Amino acid sequence: MRGFFAATVGRPVALAVVFLTLIVLGAIAYSRIPIQLLPSAFTQPSLNIWLPNPDSNARENEERIARPIEEQLRTLSGIEEITSNSNDGFVWFKVKFDSNVDMNLARAEVRDRIERAWPNLPETAQPAGMWSESASSLPIAFFGITVKGDPSRRDFLLDKVVKPRLEAVSGVGKIDIWGILQDSVRILLDEDKVIAAGLNIGTVIQRLSSDNFALPLGEVRDGGREIILRSDMRFGSEEEVARFPIGDGLVLADVGRVARVKSVQNELTLIDGNYAYYGMASKDSQSNVVETSHNLERACREIEADPASGGAVTVSLFFLQGEMIEGALEQLEETAMWGGLLAVLVLFIFFRRVRLTLCVALSIPVSALLAITFSYFTGDSFNMLSMTGITLGVGMLVDNSVVVVENIVRIHQRGEHPLTAAVLGARQIALAVTLATLTTVVVFMPLIFMSGNPMIRVLFGAIGIPLSVSLLASLFLAVIFLPVITARVLSNDSSEHGSEGAMGRAFQRVARVPVRLLAWIMGAVRRAGFHLLRGLYRTNRALLAVLVPLRYLLAAGCIAVAIAKRHAFDDAFASSNALAEWGVRIGVSPAILRGALFASAGLAALGFLFLLPAMRRRTAVPPRRPERFVPEGDSLIDMLVHQNQVLVGWTLGHRKMAILLAFLAFFSIQIPMGRTEITSFGQDEGGDSPSFRILYDTEFTLAESEEQVQPYADYLETQREALAYDHWTCRFSETGAEFTIHFDPRLSKSENARVMAQFEEELPQISGHRLVFYKEDQSASGLTNQVARFVLTGPDSRELERLGAQAVEILKTVPGLSQVTSPLAQAPEMIEVNVDRELASKLGVNTEAIQNSIAWTLGGWPLPRYHEEGREIPLIIEYDEEKTAGLSSLRDLGVFAQSGLVPLTTIAELQFKRGARTIHRKDGQTSFTLEAKVDDPLRIVPVTEAAYRALDEIELPRGFAWDRSDSAATRANVQTDELKRAFWLSLVLVFLLMAILFESLLLPAAVFMTVPFAAMGAMWTLYLTDMPMDAFGWIGLIILAGVVVNNGIVLLDRIHSLRPYMDRRRAVLDGCSHRVRPILMTALTTISGLLPMALTEPPSDSMVDYRALATIVAGGLLASTFFTLWVVPLAYTLIDDTWHAFLRWLAYWFRPVRRARASAPAGGGAAGALSAPLRSDGAD
Repeated sequence: MRGFFAATVGRPVALAVVFLTLIVLGAIAYSRIPIQLLPSAFTQPSLNIWLPNPDSNARENEERIARPIEEQLRTLSGIEEITSNSNDGFVWFKVKFDSNVDMNLARAEVRDRIERAWPNLPETAQPAGMWSESASSLPIAFFGITVKGDPSRRDFLLDKVVKPRLEAVSGVGKIDIWGILQDSVRILLDEDKVIAAGLNIGTVIQRLSSDNFALPLGEVRDGGREIILRSDMRFGSEEEVARFPIGDGLVLADVGRVARVKSVQNELTLIDGNYAYYGMASKDSQSNVVETSHNLERACREIEADPASGGAVTVSLFFLQGEMIEGALEQLEETAMWGGLLAVLVLFIFFRRVRLTLCVALSIPVSALLAITFSYFTGDSFNMLSMTGITLGVGMLVDNSVVVVENIVRIHQRGEHPLTAAVLGARQIALAVTLATLTTVVVFMPLIFMSGNPMIRVLFGAIGIPLSVSLLASLFLAVIFLPVITARVLSNDSSEHGSEGAMGRAFQRVARVPVRLLAWIMGAVRRAGFHLLRGLYRTNRALLAVLVPLRYLLAAGCIAVAIAKRHAFDDAFASSNALAEWGVRIGVSPAILRGALFASAGLAALGFLFLLPAMRRRTAVPPRRPERFVPEGDSLIDMLVHQNQVLVGWTLGHRKMAILLAFLAFFSIQIPMGRTEITSFGQDEGGDSPSFRILYDTEFTLAESEEQVQPYADYLETQREALAYDHWTCRFSETGAEFTIHFDPRLSKSENARVMAQFEEELPQISGHRLVFYKEDQSASGLTNQVARFVLTGPDSRELERLGAQAVEILKTVPGLSQVTSPLAQAPEMIEVNVDRELASKLGVNTEAIQNSIAWTLGGWPLPRYHEEGREIPLIIEYDEEKTAGLSSLRDLGVFAQSGLVPLTTIAELQFKRGARTIHRKDGQTSFTLEAKVDDPLRIVPVTEAAYRALDEIELPRGFAWDRSDSAATRANVQTDELKRAFWLSLVLVFLLMAILFESLLLPAAVFMTVPFAAMGAMWTLYLTDMPMDAFGWIGLIILAGVVVNNGIVLLDRIHSLRPYMDRRRAVLDGCSHRVRPILMTALTTISGLLPMALTEPPSDSMVDYRALATIVAGGLLASTFFTLWVVPLAYTLIDDTWHAFLRWLAYWFRPVRRARASAPAGGGAAGALSAPLRSDGAD
């Protein structure tokens, strides 16, 4: 024999060398591929900018920092979105870029724009920090550090022991620790002495700022040498600062003192009730996440045991990215292993040969290894999404091998030599399995390469590319390597009588047990049905024998009852107002009901008089005793093959009835569609460790805030044994606190939800406290369906606050929403200073001097940093805190004018107001964001829409509007529309591929008949398993569209190939008979591979839940397999008949001679033959 397959089957050594080469490459790739939590491109390219401005409020930062910098940033190209949050003391910017932007260049351009805006910023603004976001830059660890003993020794141990040791860990790029008290040098002035000396503080600050500097002055030459000239006017010691002259023979020491103090924190952390520090670790760009996480964990244990710390340091690891990755991959690997074992078991049930089963099962690990190899050599990483793609395809990786091997075995059983059977079998089926594999692959192409949503594009690429590569690898193994192996296995005739033959025969004896059991059950059902029918027959004859003689009496009784009850309806309507109103509403009166009563009585009387005698006279045939049920074959598989033959034969003979049944089955999808909970793509209920926030109605000092959170800490301590948690942490500030409870191992979603429900019910309810049971980062991400966000935009932040306060009250009345929060929830009480500009001008006072005087009086004024060996620390001038008073000092504050000090209240009015602590801006528009918890996360879209309808009652001024672009409904519609477009395009690509295979544009429609039934099966499976449709469920639905057509392709390809050799009915029956086994094998192996994924709940709430995805694919494939075996043949015959009818119509109308003869008065033979319909072998 000649040809490609003959050449490959005849060269086993060459193929063995190629196979071993691929295995070696795979082993190298598997050992070296980088491991990450998510793909590097999963997060949109963005830059975060952090610009501190100490002792400033949110409104000042919005007007003087956020707006000028945003104006400069908007001049850059490639920017998709600019957002800013102006807070007390700092401004945070986030700049999102197009995915094609070079981030190194973007970083330089952003820094340039900040430098351009710098002259317009306040003098108190400090240098901006900047960092980019990507999946590889995610923190690898969060930890808490508690230090026992002397408080003054804590910072020393952190600076000299803990932080250096952690930074020295291999792979760690950066360690950030919050809570360390920073050193600072303070110039503490005595207010009385300053006033007595008549000092102008503004002039003093200006001199201190200009005289504390280091500046290069150039270069000088001396004997051919170049010497750098530099001026260093920086303060060298605290004594030098105290001796700084301030005029009139005075120095700073005469009006105050210089002291080194610790900076006061605005937030503290408690771990299990003890003061602690909070830390974050990031890795360098080249290190392995898992290895670095292990190194970091080992270093933490070594620090705790280090004698240098004396056992005083305890490091609590709250999050390790490496641990999460290992847990997720272990879950997926275990799922893949069990799925693979179930698939192998299914193969053995069908093949009954150990070696043949193992040869086919080898496709699973080898194909997965080749997919990893592809990812490694293309520069990708091994992450949760790529492992998901491989796991999803475990059951499908044997599909091609199953079809090829089954075809080879079938040909060999006809008497062909094993080598000949291998060549013929591979040649016959190669095109069909190739096209079937490509249909699964092409469904990802539109989503990966044509989606406008970056998240969807990366998500489907991360899952789809490894899955597609593994399927292509399985196709390569099936058509190239497997025929060679199968031929050698079949050639060894002795093996048929060896261990494999013995095991096969033993399994055959076991397989007869369920067949006999089923035969007994079917026989018992038939016998029970016979006895039931016989009992009904005898009862019917006995009743007729009694009732027929009494028929006149029964008829008269019916008429009498109607006459006796003719006034009952009038009495009922008169005595019941509700019944009367019901009758008026539906148009029913007592007369109508009375007429219906007499009509019913008359019909009953006629039935007794005429129907009963007719029934008795009719010859009744008693039910016949059923014959014994004899199953076909020795196994359930043989029974299924035979029953499918019977089903297809019945379908071809009763096509109208079969079409009706198919339509009824499909339209049953309306039942689960109306009851299954469906969330939009991109939404998830995911969370993290259980946590809750406390918002204070009034501000407290840190000491008072610690007292406020103590009841919650006491409650958690009482629940330590019941909940069995490891640690609790509390980060508290002047405005609120956040508790987080850490478990090891992490909780599953259901357990997390149970703990949160317990907290909502049992936590102490304290006056002045508001409890919030969702995290700020959950709502900010926009990817949670636990929090609804409502964004009001406008040009004026004050008007936004007024409108936002109204919106909060409205949202509290919307059913389904709770815990409504807004920026005003933590808004501090502020004093607004309104300056009389005319009076200030007359007194020679400018507004900038007033602002600076108030700012430095209340919070001090930062000077150029104080330099000491090895570091620079803040240098701040302020009044001595012991001398600083409260509101009275502000009223008595003297502002320097040309004529001397002027009291502030002389030229300004003080008003008490509340202002938002944070002011949000997006793309140049100030926004006011309200958040509310959705009681039922699966109903976020209708609840959000109802909330917006309620908010529309607010009359908004011109320029103000609700921004719905980030609402749940908008995201759902946009993402669903994009998925729909990709879905239809995928179907078009699948159709074109099938048209290539069948050389027809009509036959692919028969295969597409399986897609609606797959969707029906998927929705019914979700409904019956009470599984909501989540984000990954949408992925499963799209994958399903490419998978379910495979069986139809294999079936129709066989039918189409038999048509030249036999009539259509025989070709359909034989084709179905030949393909039942491979179709059942491929479907059951795929479903078996998905079962562990569908049944396994993720062990941690932070891990991805794939149950909906696996449930949809498995349920849809199961339903489509059943319908494929009879709906595809039905559709094939219908399309074939339609096409031939169309051809006959064309032949009739486009042949003028024949048409003329047909229209003649007396038509003859040829015309009659052509005009008559051609005989179809598929009867209705």
